[in-house]
Amino acid sequence: MTLKEYNMIKDIRETPFALKSVLEETKKFDSLKTFELKFKRIFFIGCGSSYYAALYGAWPLLKNDNNLIYPLPSSELLIHFMDLVDGNSLVVGTSRSGKTAETVTALEICKKKGARTLGFTIEKGSKIFDVTDETILLDIGEEKSIIMTKSFTSFCYATAIFSTILSEKIIGKRQKLLEESRELVSLSEKLLREEDRIIPISNRLVAENVERFVFLGSGPSYPIALEGALKIKETSYAATEGLHLLEFRHGPMASVGEKQTLVIPCFLGEHNSYLKNFVSEFTSKRTDLILITDSKEFGENVIEIPPEYSIEWKALLSIIPIQILAYYYAVGKGRDPDNPRNLSRYIPRF
Repeated sequence: MTLKEYNMIKDIRETPFALKSVLEETKKFDSLKTFELKFKRIFFIGCGSSYYAALYGAWPLLKNDNNLIYPLPSSELLIHFMDLVDGNSLVVGTSRSGKTAETVTALEICKKKGARTLGFTIEKGSKIFDVTDETILLDIGEEKSIIMTKSFTSFCYATAIFSTILSEKIIGKRQKLLEESRELVSLSEKLLREEDRIIPISNRLVAENVERFVFLGSGPSYPIALEGALKIKETSYAATEGLHLLEFRHGPMASVGEKQTLVIPCFLGEHNSYLKNFVSEFTSKRTDLILITDSKEFGENVIEIPPEYSIEWKALLSIIPIQILAYYYAVGKGRDPDNPRNLSRYIPRF
């Protein structure tokens, strides 16, 4: 029997086209007036998947000690941190629809307080254009599913490049990330060819009635782990959580022994021994592990990401197999991943 193909998987397959379009748009970044200014504090905000994209996008700046960097949910900025926003602040807001209530409201207030505001969206002429000094429109085509897939990857890609350019201008040093960024289009195409290999993994999880998932990441793969947990939860309603890799050992490991799967998109570079030790420990406890990493040495349930790139880009690429995994798991459970219950394309009020 041929399963119905939902828009979600079609959107995922359009990721290379989306990234190519984003790459073309980033060539215009040098003309942004934002880069001519200096800031004391830089905020990256969004809601849901857009917040996780903001968290990822802030990563290239987090190691830069010249500025205070705050990646926050838009609502948290509104409720708890607005007193920190002033004329020396940059606030970068991400919204697929350009209409997300908390994000638009936060940007509007920040602009009135004298902060520089910058937006990322895929919706031309949306509200975010009215509340920002500059808005970057990512022309990636319509995302037909309610679920964010290619738009999430595109926002991560665009905001990370933006942050890298800003970091270069602050510290005056060329960043390797920019040189590698051009490779992501072809690398995403390569990962999409792994779809047939990922389907049996999803089918196994359905057959074994796994209803709990823990996604574990570290560094730039931590927001990817959060997004992975959200993708499973949104599309199949399974219980999920996202944690820092080694934090799982501090409390959550009490859940080992229950029927659950650990999904680990993780790239530790020179600290890879920590991942090896973790895998060894939990393999000995007969924990079901799915690794998305850049090494072949971990056994069967490994989805490999090409090893010769920076951990930031490897982390981002790992979202593609996670999205595919979530899609086929949801379909296998009989869910409609395009129209999850209680969800809409954006939240217009709060």
